[in-house]
Amino acid sequence: MRNISEKVSVTLDSDTPLSVTWKNRDYKITKIGLRHNYYEGKTLVHIFSVLSNNLFMKLKFDTKHLSWKLLEFSENGI
Repeated sequence: MRNISEKVSVTLDSDTPLSVTWKNRDYKITKIGLRHNYYEGKTLVHIFSVLSNNLFMKLKFDTKHLSWKLLEFSENGI
């Protein structure tokens, strides 16, 4: 598991992530695992743990700035 904090783009269907664009490459999400919310001060943050084939990604959505970050990834799944 590698910890990072890089901006990514996420394509949604309603409130469900469908794909992630990271370093000019698209990753189709094949499975959504854990999903939870918490507050950083007054800002609501959503966390998604997702799989794209064998790539595990932990995504963060900041509702104040409407931005996505890739927090963690692992190339061999979870």
